[in-house]
Amino acid sequence: MADFNGVIQMLAAEPAPGGIGLKLSQFFRYAAAEGQRQVQLWMPPHTRLPASSPWLPLLDEGFLKTQPHPNPALLLLSDAADWQAAQRLYPDRDNLPKLQLLWGNDLRCWGHGARQRAAIRVALGASVAEALRRSGRFSEPLQTLPVGLDPQDLPGPLLGDRGDQVLVLASANPGLGLALQQQLRQRQLNCLCEVTPWPLQRWMGALRDAAVAVVLAPAVGQPSLGLHRLAAMALRTPLVAEERDPDDGLCRDGINSLVRAGDPVALANAAAALLDPANATLRTRLVDGGLATLVRHRRARERLEFNQLLEQLSQHWQEAIHCHPEVKP
Repeated sequence: MADFNGVIQMLAAEPAPGGIGLKLSQFFRYAAAEGQRQVQLWMPPHTRLPASSPWLPLLDEGFLKTQPHPNPALLLLSDAADWQAAQRLYPDRDNLPKLQLLWGNDLRCWGHGARQRAAIRVALGASVAEALRRSGRFSEPLQTLPVGLDPQDLPGPLLGDRGDQVLVLASANPGLGLALQQQLRQRQLNCLCEVTPWPLQRWMGALRDAAVAVVLAPAVGQPSLGLHRLAAMALRTPLVAEERDPDDGLCRDGINSLVRAGDPVALANAAAALLDPANATLRTRLVDGGLATLVRHRRARERLEFNQLLEQLSQHWQEAIHCHPEVKP
């Protein structure tokens, strides 16, 4: 039986940027549990982080160690680079308890060969969990954690008027984003379109400044954490959201957003409607609905459920190795 009273070692072999990095670094903080657990963070010695990286505060607070713990009670890891680092740092230790935080369902997110190795699999967000269950890639039971967002995760309030700009967050579907941008410009509407992924602070700042935000969905079967949509709600930016397959239930048409099919004309019509002064009541209703949605997606719940998961590690690890008989406890 594994002993989970020792050090929890998080591996960040290739520290994720943006919203993914923010979320993984927050889960590291949850593991620290205000000093109740011993935790440390490992990155390769050559790692250089940009000034906007969500990992930098952890480094400044002394959590980063140049040497990994020789015998941790649990490894926290996520993507392929983390699994490869675990094999280098802990060779011949398949029985070392591992908890994998899954933020997507493609090869980059879980690592080549990782499904043949035992781990407590934890999906971040209902849409990620649903996509993974449908794929049938993992033999272990799949745990699901909510994804939350708090005001301190966001840029400060806008000083001045929002103006009339429509922000299109389209890195998940650049082709549709450019077609939508063309439709908006044909209507002589001011538009800013993200086609390639922006750094975290840039897209959050753009959301804060926008009069309307349009958030496009990833390809069918490719999940997202919902941080773009949650941030728009938290920043009181009226939201147009493309329909998702599967629907993660975050956006409700006419309640907290306008939900439209992935058609540039339909999305442009929705954005234009929200800019119309005659629709001030609709904008207010969507903003109020978004703030109400945010109450259900605060990090307090996320933190509580993650700590409950850590308290049940022994049970979850036994279930994981039961699915991998070659691993000896």
